[in-house]
Amino acid sequence: MDTLRIFSRAVVTPDGQRSAEVVIEDGVITAVETASGPSASALDWSGETLIPGLVDIHTDNYEKHYQPRPGALWDAYGAALAHDAQCAAAAITTVFDSLSLHGSKDGLNRRDALPPMIAALDAADADGALRADHLLHLRCEVTNPELLALLEPHVDHPKLKLLSVMDHTPGQRQSANTSRLQERLVAAGRSEAEIEEMLARRHAGRDPSVAADNRRKVVAFAREFGLPLAAHDDASIEHVEEARDDGCAIAEFPVTLEAARHARGLGMAICMGGPNFVRGASHSGNLSAREAAEADLLDILASDYVPLSMLRSAFMLTDRFGWSPQKAIATVSSGPARACGLTDRGEIACGQRADLVRVSRRGDGWPVPLEVWREGRRVA
Repeated sequence: MDTLRIFSRAVVTPDGQRSAEVVIEDGVITAVETASGPSASALDWSGETLIPGLVDIHTDNYEKHYQPRPGALWDAYGAALAHDAQCAAAAITTVFDSLSLHGSKDGLNRRDALPPMIAALDAADADGALRADHLLHLRCEVTNPELLALLEPHVDHPKLKLLSVMDHTPGQRQSANTSRLQERLVAAGRSEAEIEEMLARRHAGRDPSVAADNRRKVVAFAREFGLPLAAHDDASIEHVEEARDDGCAIAEFPVTLEAARHARGLGMAICMGGPNFVRGASHSGNLSAREAAEADLLDILASDYVPLSMLRSAFMLTDRFGWSPQKAIATVSSGPARACGLTDRGEIACGQRADLVRVSRRGDGWPVPLEVWREGRRVA
């Protein structure tokens, strides 16, 4: 049996931050022993913080590597490797690759991209080439007439661990304020003709008449296969009530404080975006993740589109919002893990996977991951 010991004066456990030595055997934590200094055989991380590996349940990052520029597709296997390396370097040891089952983004045809992207992840995983543990989160756009045809081939995939229901039709939920969307596009230098074309593309391929039936069938799939379900961009009490009735366990990126508060009252875990938190505002003009934190309505932080935002957000919660280390770190580790039914990771505690991160604080309080370990093996 292989035994590894790691000492730190700042080990973040579920009970608080303390000086301790973490004992690892065959990739699993077997003891967390209070200690004032390292034993003879231990790795000495005394100057840095020791936290559990991060669990990211929503990221668009893989798409950015598959299509690094509009119209320029990259090799899917290489994209998977690049995306994986970026996640591991950001302290993420479990990542839910969040693939959208609708339309196009920056010219990427998501329908055509879905099979090769999933196949590449499977191939890289089979080759032992991935540093993080990659799972699937399929994002179900309910107004897409092709939704079920896209979902059904993958609904029994062994890596599929999360489904979400969403509707990005301009004029509601995330995009309720279309004038603000137009203002952002103008600020980005888009012409009036370009803006009209972009809005037209957002409406293209949508059929509101299929939304209710599609949503019912996605909910049925989630129940049949025992998959957790997230509700995306809920804006009103009515939206949240529908999500509760559907069995949604996660309120993903609620766009109003009212929706977030009602979701909490119904027992749903509230997930916000790390970039939103670090920037201090939603890029869509919706609920600020910092406002959610101030109202104590924040259970999960996801990377969304910047992997490193999760680690930065967690330490900002302790530095600027007064959260305890264990509560802040839980938003990026045990919080997302438990919401998705993963009970074997997310904490520095006996019986948990030895997914660990050695964190050093640098300029402006930035947390820098010096070492990242997955199941007792260093991966970054």
